[in-house]
Amino acid sequence: MNIENIIKKFNYDETLANFLRELYPEFIAYFGADKEPIIYEALYNTPILIGDNVYQILKNNDMLDNDDGYAVSAADLKRSSGAYQSKAIIDYEDNEFKIKEVKRVVIVTKNYNNGFSKSPLIHELGHLIKSYYNEYKIDNDLLIGRSGLIETKKRLIKDGEKIKEVLIEEKGVGLEEGLNSIMQEEITKKLVDPNFEISGYGVLCHLAKIIVGSDLLSAFLEAEIKDDKESLITKLDEEFIPSAYNRIDKIFDKLYILTLKRFSEIFDKNKFKITTEEIEKLIKEDFNTLIKEINNARALRKGM
Repeated sequence: MNIENIIKKFNYDETLANFLRELYPEFIAYFGADKEPIIYEALYNTPILIGDNVYQILKNNDMLDNDDGYAVSAADLKRSSGAYQSKAIIDYEDNEFKIKEVKRVVIVTKNYNNGFSKSPLIHELGHLIKSYYNEYKIDNDLLIGRSGLIETKKRLIKDGEKIKEVLIEEKGVGLEEGLNSIMQEEITKKLVDPNFEISGYGVLCHLAKIIVGSDLLSAFLEAEIKDDKESLITKLDEEFIPSAYNRIDKIFDKLYILTLKRFSEIFDKNKFKITTEEIEKLIKEDFNTLIKEINNARALRKGM
């Protein structure tokens, strides 16, 4: 498993190639040596594209999802500095839906000197690595996708020669973005800027650090990369309180939606202030209350 094979396959320019040479061992160190086969295969089978506009690149490569209801909208993509996007190609054979292949791409925008945005690339490659194993499966007419702890469900509908996908549910986005931002911040500090701190997802990152603490990172990474959320849910229920994972998940998804809303209101001071207050209220009333319950339960168990 040699990063040079990946660089050669996609004919990456020397600037990107050199950064990947630095980044590859950092991914192995962070995610674990046992995850290297997944890391390598994900990078080997997914091109990295660099351009001016994430939305336009996705559109040009037929990688846009036209369903409404996703947390990330077309407007968000147009403002974005990077994206990981995948697409399951579905066939209908012998009266059942089947996954023919999965197309994937990682996109980052150019920076001020026509290079590429390194920290967003770290973030998006994190999403790729955490998605790659068992990314899609079909259950009757349901297409179930995952990206780390994010889960999406779509209804598959045969419409003549076409197959339509209708979004039913998407959850786990907020927690996954917070966790992925922890990784982004740590590796960016090592390779790019020792003073780097997450800004856009700063709140999610900070709160995710509180949840992970000093002893649960490996459990979260195992669940994210190897598609083992059930073991993580059980572990948190045992180490925290019953239904801890579900409560954490719901709080983070609410915070994520408010974070995106605040992004869009940056030029409207009044709306920005109102949304900021909503975020602060949610943290104070929901998150802090949950953490207090968890800490009390842990203290009680230690005292037994």
